[in-house]
Amino acid sequence: MNKELQGLFLCIAALGFAYTVLMLLLMLVSGIKLFKTVSLVFALSTLFFTLGLSKQVKLRMRHKLRQLLPFHTERYPAS
Repeated sequence: MNKELQGLFLCIAALGFAYTVLMLLLMLVSGIKLFKTVSLVFALSTLFFTLGLSKQVKLRMRHKLRQLLPFHTERYPAS
């Protein structure tokens, strides 16, 4: 994927995250229920953010996440 398209996806994702934060603040202040809208915009923004990252960044993030969270536990053989 070329750099311009990745930049566009990251820009759209940043706008979506900002919109989500503003909608959450509006929900807190006014009591309006916009859960479906906020969740849809957040999901699409997350998708665009993921598409905007390069493979190297994705691998580094995955590696750091594996270091922080113990996904595998020690397994003892059944005897």
